[in-house]
Amino acid sequence: MKILIFLADGFETVEALLTLDLLTRSHRFEITTVSISGQKSVASSIGVNVEADALYEEIDPFAFDAIILPGGKKGVDNLKAFAPLSLLLPSFLEKGKDVHAICAAPSILGSLGLLNDLPYTCFPGFECGEGHYQDVGVVETAHIITGHSMGYTMEFASAIIRHYYGEEAVKSTHPGVYGLR
Repeated sequence: MKILIFLADGFETVEALLTLDLLTRSHRFEITTVSISGQKSVASSIGVNVEADALYEEIDPFAFDAIILPGGKKGVDNLKAFAPLSLLLPSFLEKGKDVHAICAAPSILGSLGLLNDLPYTCFPGFECGEGHYQDVGVVETAHIITGHSMGYTMEFASAIIRHYYGEEAVKSTHPGVYGLR
C-alpha cells in the first residue's frame, strides 16, 4: 500500500508526523511525503522544518493508493491554493483510490464537492455545506477517512491502518507506542 502525505507550509505538525509515525510503525505502508512549495524543506505551523521525500513535480500521484492531507489553517490554505491538488483529488477518488484528511483539511474536500452527502468530521468552523458533519473524533466512509483535530491524530492514523489491514495491524503498533512487552 503506497501512501502520499502532502506537506504545505503551515501544516499541523502532529497531524502529519504522528500519522506518518504510526503508519510507519505498522510496517505495512510505503509512505512518501511530498512538498507543494517547490522546495523539499517545509515549515510546520509551529516552525518545525521537515524535509519532504519529494517535490510534487517529481512524483506521479496516481502511482499511490491513498493521499493524506494534514490540517493546520495556513497549511490548508496553501493546499487549497495549489491548483494541481484541486484537479488531482476528484480524479483520484473517481479511480477508486482513497483520500484521508484531518482537522481543517476536510474543508478541501468539501470545497471541491467531494463529500456529496457523506458523513465527515473536521475542526469546528471548517464544516462543509454538502456533507453531514459528525461531532466525533474520526469518520470513515468507503474511500474517505476524516479526523476532527490534532487531539484525535492517534485515532485517525489507527483508523487508516485498520481500514486497510484490520485491528491486528493496529495492535501491532502498540508495543512501540505504549511501551508494551
